[in-house]
Order: sequence, then structure tokens, then C-alpha cells
Amino acid sequence: MKLTPHEEKILNIVKDNPSVVTDPAEREVVAKKHGLTEKTLRNRIAELKKRDLIDKQRFNSAIEKKPLITENDEINIKVIWEILLNKRAVVTKFALFCTLIGLTYSLVATIYFESKISLYPAGELSQNGGVLGDFQGLAKSFGLGGLASAPTYNIPDIIKSRRLKKNIVLKNWQTMEYPEGSNLIKYWELDKPSFFSPMKWIREFLPSGGFNSNKIDKETYEAILELDELISVKEEISGLISVTVLMEDPQLASDIANYISEYVKSFISVEQKREASRNKIFVEKQMKEAKTQTENSEDSLTDFRKKHPLRLDTPSVEMMRERLQSTVEENRAVYITLRQQFEIAKIDEAKERLLINVLDTAEPAVKKAKPKRTLIVILSFICGIFLAIPYTLYLDRRKS
Repeated sequence: MKLTPHEEKILNIVKDNPSVVTDPAEREVVAKKHGLTEKTLRNRIAELKKRDLIDKQRFNSAIEKKPLITENDEINIKVIWEILLNKRAVVTKFALFCTLIGLTYSLVATIYFESKISLYPAGELSQNGGVLGDFQGLAKSFGLGGLASAPTYNIPDIIKSRRLKKNIVLKNWQTMEYPEGSNLIKYWELDKPSFFSPMKWIREFLPSGGFNSNKIDKETYEAILELDELISVKEEISGLISVTVLMEDPQLASDIANYISEYVKSFISVEQKREASRNKIFVEKQMKEAKTQTENSEDSLTDFRKKHPLRLDTPSVEMMRERLQSTVEENRAVYITLRQQFEIAKIDEAKERLLINVLDTAEPAVKKAKPKRTLIVILSFICGIFLAIPYTLYLDRRKS
């Protein structure tokens, strides 16, 4: 059957792009590529169908369609690339749709500002020695196990503690929205019932087991959970600790960050003083007992000397005298050691220590930290392309 050049052109188009027979979107793209309108290409395909030419071309095309997996069980990248080129309209729609979703999210997402502080352990926190120094070994030799090293404090653990976060949540903060001050529960409007709360509706139908917590406790718990996501701590190998706070208000972010540094300094200082006071009380108690024992042993030795003059000593009496003298010397040594440690403990309790160095205080941010709109849009576009690939391959294989 003799075909006109125009009909041969249409058949070649169908042979190279079999999907134009059933896919209007693909047909429109291919028609523009060859200088035709979608309507013209559709009409010409219909005419060729009546002459039983199109079905044969589609059959041959289906036979010639190459598999996605080669005989060596490898992915045929060339075939996949050709499919994606032929279905580029679908890939473009997927990418644009995902990009639109990412752009919408970046525009409606809550804007956060970042403030950061840097802390560095100093003094006794960076050393292994206790408050009693070189006298600890001597004290242990006399069985005084209570004089242990002063406790060490892990700063990241203090910052992550629920105690600190609860203080931050319940403290009144001055913000642009609340110049007179408000806690974070009010600032985040956690005390107001949410308009859409599926979990609350579900809980109403579930049995409570007779337990009903206080409203303020629930709100505090929710605020602590939200605050936990906004505070991050990073500890370097050198010992430098960085604390980052994200908040909707730049001044509030810097205030909370500075509050954290002051809290850590105060907490460690108070705990160290409390430990020093406990050590002083313990040493004082041991010193009094040692003094009493020393006096008793000295009285026993004096009475023994009165009853047994030195010129009348027998071997057994001489041995008893040496034992009493040895007991006096031991008790005096213990008392002298405890007296020295008591003076050290008093000095340790009274002195001021530099335990934390604040290298960088927090300042209000000059630009937002989140959301990163450019990055979100780019990742959304890439995600759309990756989602379009399996869908495009599915469409191509299904039509085959």
C-alpha cells in the first residue's frame, strides 16, 4: 500500500513514540516537536487506524521494546533514560508538584531565630583532684573513706535536665508579643484548646483508668516536650560546649540561652558549696571523735605511769607501757590529720571558684535560622524527580 509522505511521517512518529496513540499529553508534546497540532496528529492517527496500519505499528513497537534488566541482571540505564525523555512531561509535572508543596510549606512554616552560647569547664571541673588534695591518701590510710573526691558535673546533662527545662517553661519572659511578660505555656498558647485535635477526641472515648492529671501539669509537660526540640547541646573533643536555642522571637532566644549559662554556673557553684559544707561537717565530727580518743588514751597512759613507775618495770609491764604509748601516738596522728583537713575544708567552703567560663554570650539573631526556604525548594524538586521515575517506568511497562 502506497503512503503519502505525510502519512509516512505520521507512522514514523507513532513508531518512535507509541504512547501518542493513547496518551493525549504525550501526543501534544510530540506534535509540537514535529510542528503539528495535537488535533491534527490525532485525526491522522485515526485515519491510519481505519486502514489497519496503526495497530501493526504498535505491535512491532511492543516487540522491539527493550527490557529494563539486561541478560547480566544489570539495570539498563540507557533504556530508562529514553523512557524518561519520552515521558518528560510526567516527570516535570511530578517535580513541579513536589516543588509547589515544598514552597508552600516553607512559606507557612514557623520562623525560628537562633541564639548560641559557648561554655568551657574551668578549675576543678577540668581536673581530677578532689577538694582535700594530697591529704586524701593519708586519710584513707586511717580508714576515713568519707573524704572522697568532690563530685564532677557533666554540663550537657545539666542542660538536658527536666529541672532546667521546667524552670525555663514556667519563668516569665518579656517578648514582643507579651511586653509585660509571660511563661512559655502562654506564649505557645498551650493553655488554649486547639481547634483541631483528633488525639483529644480519641482520648475521650478511651477509658482513663480513674487517673486525671492536673491541667497545669499537662501543659507544662507539653511545653517541656516542645522546648526539648528547640534546645541542642554539642560538646567538642576539646571540652568546648555549644548550646543552641531556637525561638520564634530573637530576643527570647538570646534570653533563654543566657539564662541557661547562668543556671549552669549557679547550679554547679551551689552544689560544690553544699558538698564542701558536707565535707567540713564530716571532718569536724571525725576530728572531735579523734580528740576524745586521744585524750582518753593519754589519760590511760598517765594512770598507768602512776601505778607503775618506770624503775619497777617488768617485761610485761614494759610491753603494756609501749602499747599505751603507741595508741597515744596513733590517735594524735589521726587528730592532727583531721585538724589539717578541717582547716582545708573551711577554706574550701569559703572560697569562690571559677568553675565555668562563658566564652560567648547569646545575642539576638539578625536573621532567621529556619525554615531554609531555598534548600527546601531544591530538595522538594529533587524528591519530585525521584518519585516520578518509578511511576514513569510503571506507565511505560503497563502500556507494553
